[in-house]
This record gives sequence, C-alpha cells and structure tokens, in this order.
Amino acid sequence: MSRCYPGEQVEHGFNPKRLQNWEVPAVDKGQKITTSTGTRFGTLTSRTGKTEFIVDDKGHLKPGVPKINNAFSTPADTPVFMDSAPRWPKENPTWPKNTKATMGYKGIPTDYLPASTVSLKAVEVQGTKERNFNFS
Repeated sequence: MSRCYPGEQVEHGFNPKRLQNWEVPAVDKGQKITTSTGTRFGTLTSRTGKTEFIVDDKGHLKPGVPKINNAFSTPADTPVFMDSAPRWPKENPTWPKNTKATMGYKGIPTDYLPASTVSLKAVEVQGTKERNFNFS
C-alpha cells in the first residue's frame, strides 16, 4: 500500500535556511570598519598575527603549552560545593547481605513460607491457602 505525502511535508527538510549571519565586505585593511547599528562594541578591526596550533596531529598538546584545569585535574582550592560524594559509595554495613530473593509476591509477606528466603520445592505445606498444581 502506498502513501501520499504532500510536497511540502517531504521537501521541507531540503529547503534553504536563512542562517542570519552577517559579513563585513572586504575593504582596505588600513581603514577601520564601523558597525551599522552603533553597538557597544564600537569599531571592528582585523586581527593581526597568525593562527598557532597547540596540539599535534594526534590531538596531544605540544611541548610548552600549559595544561589548564579540566574534569580530570582539579585545583587544590576546589570550592566547597564541588566536594561531592565519591561516584561509587561504600557498602552500607547495616544492610543485610542477602543473596536470595525475599519472600512474598511483590513484597507482600506470606503466612505459609519462611520469611527470609524463597523455597522452590514443590511440596504441600500444611495449613496453606494455596493448592499445589505440580502433579507427578
């Protein structure tokens, strides 16, 4: 079965977008360029010098480039709000160390099986309200 899409729905992703960037026309470098809106930044001047790379082709810092603090190296004077708990907390000694499932359906305690662990034996238990359907 085929589907019919209106042209606008399909072609919408391919329409050109206005990025609303603006560029200054190329003029003599000695002449200062003023902004047309008179913004607080004043006049625009071209930068002098050249771009210097601080990493090599593998992405490692070149010799002589100072390392700044990042996520892996924090300064000694870390603010108090950044002193958080360790990522993996220590084990709480007050919690029981159970490796077995606890009793009850969805945490509801039962009155016919041990309260600490689940017994998987299929035997009749005297005084229960449940029937054993495991026939041999």
